[in-house]
Amino acid sequence: MKGIEFYIVTIRAADFKNIHRMKYMRIWLMIVIAKFLLVLPVSAQDTLLNGTIIITLISNDTIWLGADSRTSALTEKGYTVNKKGMCKIYSTNDIIYAMAGHVRYVDNSFNFIDIMDKCINEQKDFEKSMQLFQQRTKTEIGSILKKFSTKSINTLIKTNNGSFLSVVAVSFVDGEKKMKEMRFSVKGTNRSDWSVDYKETEGSGVGSLRFFGHAANASKYIRNNNLYFGNGSNVPGKIVDLIKLESDNGTTTVGMPADVISIYNNGFKRVVCSGLCPVD
Repeated sequence: MKGIEFYIVTIRAADFKNIHRMKYMRIWLMIVIAKFLLVLPVSAQDTLLNGTIIITLISNDTIWLGADSRTSALTEKGYTVNKKGMCKIYSTNDIIYAMAGHVRYVDNSFNFIDIMDKCINEQKDFEKSMQLFQQRTKTEIGSILKKFSTKSINTLIKTNNGSFLSVVAVSFVDGEKKMKEMRFSVKGTNRSDWSVDYKETEGSGVGSLRFFGHAANASKYIRNNNLYFGNGSNVPGKIVDLIKLESDNGTTTVGMPADVISIYNNGFKRVVCSGLCPVD
């Protein structure tokens, strides 16, 4: 099985180049114009154990979405890092989405990026597109389970608690912000009763800093230091620092460079580029 990489360990000063960098980062994150509370999905630390870190931040007039670019392969021994990374933040029409987990197979026999793109182009509506994507993805994962070996699927369940695919989709049109997180996981103990479990959460409230995927180090750093995160100067740079913190602290399936996209009313812009994403 091969997948792409869309939450606990103590952060030590030795993991940075020097202790002054950590102090600087703490001060930097605290100097903000508007303050935002950290909001984590309820099951962040328990179920999303597949790769990638995705960070979202919502302010009054902007939604920021950031992700790393590392890809890895799931083998019977766990995850191994691929040499080549890839873009993990995509756009179709006015919908921006990031994916974590087993997004596509190496031979493209399944590709959830393409499925999402087709759903959006067919429906041309955020809610209807997400509903169609949910239906098609559950069907596709069910089909995939029939192709993979029992050993491969059991490795997935053991390594990831069954987490197969996570998607964060965002839209900001005509003053209305929309955000949906979709999680698809494999449940069961053998081929006769494997099933695809689906959960979703919605939230576009101002003040939400959210982590998805592998974000134990970044989220714990903010928690332990009682930090707030705001929309002051260089928010994209702060998001990149958190992604790098996760990467530098030994998370196998998270790696630089990062991408950050700024989504505003009726538009968006890639403000930090890994060089791996297509020009929108």
